[in-house]
Amino acid sequence: MRFKVFISLLVITLVLDIALLSFSLLRPEARVFELPVVLAAEPPEAPAQPQPTVTTIPAAPTASPIAVPSPPNTATATRTPPPTPTSSPTATAEVTATAVATVTPVAQLLGAKSVAFTPGDKAVRANIRLALEHYYGALTHVVLSPGGVFSFNSTLGVRPQRLPWKNVKLKPTAAPAAPPAPDGTSAPTPAAVAQTIQGGGLCDLASRFVMAARPLLPGSAFRFVNHVKSNGIHLSGVPTRDTVSIWAIGGGQGEHDLLISNPTNGWLEFTVDRDGEKITVTARLWDSPPPGW
Repeated sequence: MRFKVFISLLVITLVLDIALLSFSLLRPEARVFELPVVLAAEPPEAPAQPQPTVTTIPAAPTASPIAVPSPPNTATATRTPPPTPTSSPTATAEVTATAVATVTPVAQLLGAKSVAFTPGDKAVRANIRLALEHYYGALTHVVLSPGGVFSFNSTLGVRPQRLPWKNVKLKPTAAPAAPPAPDGTSAPTPAAVAQTIQGGGLCDLASRFVMAARPLLPGSAFRFVNHVKSNGIHLSGVPTRDTVSIWAIGGGQGEHDLLISNPTNGWLEFTVDRDGEKITVTARLWDSPPPGW
């Protein structure tokens, strides 16, 4: 009995297997699992067609839509034209040309005047040397832009009254003799009285700034107390109108300063050079900032 049951089940199983196999062969879309053999057999027909199209028409990928699956060929075709080495040199040449065009022209000298003097008094030489060396030598090189103002005392430095100035004994210049009266008599000339001035020599130096810049600037550009009018003492080698009285006390009351303004459109430059005991003050007027400034 058991044998019969076994044979019956075996027959039923065989029949079912044959039925399922027949059903799967007749209707492939109803398969639950795709056989790998079938998937591997279909692709060879698809890539066989795009190969001739890509090789024969590389420049016109739009003619055959099948050429889309092969990006390496199209990518190579599009990358080769862009690297054009002529674009970067052209840009460099333009930048170079612009840089050359914007180079500042060399300043042109519009006018210059130099004034030299050699102080005979030892104390005067020491005071001038101290003034030129103080405050990092600010007085030896001064540049005024258009509209700028130069102050002798401010350029001399802060608290100049504390510097070890030498005392200088000065004797007022005798006034010129008055012309004789109609009756032939002449007025007596007063005797000159010597004066001791601390820091003597600064007035001589400041006066040379005026003498050097006088031909380059109008008269209204100079503001100072006249040395002869204030104390009656003339300065050797200095015209009366250019004699400057300097009393540097750090901006305190009664200070005498020299102010030179630059009303021109150029740049005014002062330089002071020393050759032994000889002092040379030079004023230069430039059409633009002076060289090295």
